[in-house]
Amino acid sequence: MTLTKFARNGATIGADPHASGGQILAQVEQATDIAPDFVIFDGGVNDAQSIFRDHAYTIATYAAELEKTLHTMRRKWPTAPIVYVAAHKLGSRDWGTQVALREVTLETCRKWGIAIADIFGDTTFDTRDDAQRAKYTFDDLVDGFPGAEGSGTHPNMAGITTFYLPVVSDRLQQISSR
Repeated sequence: MTLTKFARNGATIGADPHASGGQILAQVEQATDIAPDFVIFDGGVNDAQSIFRDHAYTIATYAAELEKTLHTMRRKWPTAPIVYVAAHKLGSRDWGTQVALREVTLETCRKWGIAIADIFGDTTFDTRDDAQRAKYTFDDLVDGFPGAEGSGTHPNMAGITTFYLPVVSDRLQQISSR
């Protein structure tokens, strides 16, 4: 598989003028029109900060922007299977905001026929548990690679291979076998 990454760290589904990665909708609009074999995306992690801590927008605004994003993906790549990756349970974000965003996102993805690789619901990855936070997340690179002892947001290689890779791979295989 050839991977083309259009995502940017710090991006949000909602339009937050302070989001370091911009808005995911803009990334989709700027990506090539050539239909990929798969589209894999996530969202909500930085939105949780924008909504809870920064009060940049509301969950309702997030929901409307997610609708626009999915509509744009479907219009731009009508033949491409799309997979939303639901992030793990985050000790670094407000729990109520995470749960509310998750409910809206899963409902909207189902409405649009978007497949879900559900790390949140289908794994035990939960960085509210300090041992998991320390072992499976990073904030800084060590010799060019993700370290450990992170804030609980960014999965390191152990977190990716233990929790993300199996769920995402399984979902892609399910889609491919149709």
